[in-house]
Amino acid sequence: MIMNPGMLLFGLVDSGIAFFLVYSIAKAKFGGNEKMLARIIGASLGTIVFAVYFGIIVWFNTVPNAASQAAKNLVYAAPIVLTLLMGALVLLSQPPKQQKEAEENLPEEPEAETEEAEQS
Repeated sequence: MIMNPGMLLFGLVDSGIAFFLVYSIAKAKFGGNEKMLARIIGASLGTIVFAVYFGIIVWFNTVPNAASQAAKNLVYAAPIVLTLLMGALVLLSQPPKQQKEAEENLPEEPEAETEEAEQS
């Protein structure tokens, strides 16, 4: 069986997404950009994941196998969904931007004075 070129391109892109997801997580886990060992481990694990994932996608599309279409779709969508979820998690976990400093610099409102005048 010959693999569809579009599916081959999708496999490369999807495997690349899986690589960057694993690379980013491994690099963050082992020390971030400051440590060379973290970058080496991230690149190594990412390369392994890329090769295995690309191999699975090629196997799904060339060899007659017993995997159901639902299982194939799950494997195809997993890196994309995980990357979107991790991106959302990163955006939501960022600290608020200088909102406290802006509130502290505001002058106090004369609400207390108007409440006292109304009570009298």
